[in-house]
Amino acid sequence: MTDIHLTVNGEAVTAKKGTALSPLLPGHPQGAAVVLLKPKTASREKTSRMRLKTTAGDVIIELFKGAELPKAPQDTFRIHFEDKNTAAFGPFPTSFVPSMQEFRFPHGSVFVGSGGYDSKQSYLMFSRNEHKADHGTAAGGAVIGKVIYGLGIMDRWRHGDKILEAEQVFSRVDADDAEIITDLSCKAEEGMRVFSKITITAEGYAENPAEIRTGTAESVDHLLFVLKDGRYAVDRSASTCIRDHTEGKLAVPQELQAARREGAVTARTAGKSSGAIYIYTADIQSHPAHTIVGTVTAGIELARFAAPGCTLQTEIVPPLLDLRGMLLKDAVAAAKSRGLKVMADNRDVESRIVIDQKPAYTLEVLKEGKVSLYTKSLDEVIDITLDYENAPLSVDLFRRVTNLKRYPVGTMPFIFNDGEMYLFKPQFAKGINIIPENCPKKTPAKDALALSNDSRPAQGMVGVRLEENAEFGPTGEPFSGTNIIGRVIDTEKLSKMKEDTVIYIREVKQ
Repeated sequence: MTDIHLTVNGEAVTAKKGTALSPLLPGHPQGAAVVLLKPKTASREKTSRMRLKTTAGDVIIELFKGAELPKAPQDTFRIHFEDKNTAAFGPFPTSFVPSMQEFRFPHGSVFVGSGGYDSKQSYLMFSRNEHKADHGTAAGGAVIGKVIYGLGIMDRWRHGDKILEAEQVFSRVDADDAEIITDLSCKAEEGMRVFSKITITAEGYAENPAEIRTGTAESVDHLLFVLKDGRYAVDRSASTCIRDHTEGKLAVPQELQAARREGAVTARTAGKSSGAIYIYTADIQSHPAHTIVGTVTAGIELARFAAPGCTLQTEIVPPLLDLRGMLLKDAVAAAKSRGLKVMADNRDVESRIVIDQKPAYTLEVLKEGKVSLYTKSLDEVIDITLDYENAPLSVDLFRRVTNLKRYPVGTMPFIFNDGEMYLFKPQFAKGINIIPENCPKKTPAKDALALSNDSRPAQGMVGVRLEENAEFGPTGEPFSGTNIIGRVIDTEKLSKMKEDTVIYIREVKQ
């Protein structure tokens, strides 16, 4: 049977003619989109753009008219030196005449310099910051192009990184060149380029902990939280970006306002879409309501062609590091698996739950290389389940006010009990509407967890009963004023709780 040749997520693959995509994409999530770029004559035409595949991720440069990349053996394109202003790959021999002059190099410039004014020791150089210097270039500065995608990757190059491959790319692919599928029974074709995963590297992250920058730690943790399950759900697409706002409105601080270049990932910090994650497919200016949280380092093609309703398989570097809600034994094991030192407030690893960690955010923990864990006894943490199917709006409000929306462990002020009914009063923001939802038609179960709705003066009260009551719900209100939002698993722990204290709750997903 004839062999065909294609690329899958940037890797060259040889397969038998007629092979389906499924064996080429093992473990691909069901329903996640795959972009297929099929070869056409038009797409083979030369453009001024080149994709440099590096060990740190892909960079796309636009070459100026008449310019071309230096020709040299591939293994010579290794980082030889790098500092805050430049990164240089080489050396390799060329034949230009170096000048002994300083030139200005804008941010993202690509140019050819030399060592010791010897063109036989030439370097392919990238300007990380606008600066003026003498790099032993040809007269005029020898700038051959500029980085148009991957500026964040350029900043992450370190000794040991290298350029693996340089290839021509299209400046734009016509719509009929691209196909978005979810059915992996589709047959692979000769020359096809397959993209099934988008990789995002968090802003400030570096493999070397000493080089991690923590100025964006809180907003980056929001990114890691939203995409922790490895799925980006596109709910809006435009000519310059796609958006995922499936988690709803969430608070995110403004930590890095900068130009939103192709491949940039931002979180919105204000307005109705606060908390939404955007991936940019074209350059646009900065905005005060967007903070940079990451960079696409592979698979930007998925973002270019994704439409509303698409789900994209996503890899986040680094993964979220949140140990809250875990049994202390499991939290310690998880932390150590990532090379961290662990300090805990208790030696009883079998019967304590982690309720907090310091530092709080992933980048801060990785930079310090250690984490302190704060715990509560299992007897002091009440497990609950929530009814997403029948009370989605009320459950969302409850998770937000108790902090279960963001963390596996939440809290509620415990205000009253009479031995049969236990009441809690979380502090809902002013103006929050709790509409009647999932109001009981018959006597609620004795472990039912309820929220008083807007029809009652005690709107926002949370309660549970240990005995069934045919007249009033778990918050002491008539059934019409009661929204059933779930149930309490650990009802036997309630009698041990003290009024006027804050209790800890943990959601158990079913």
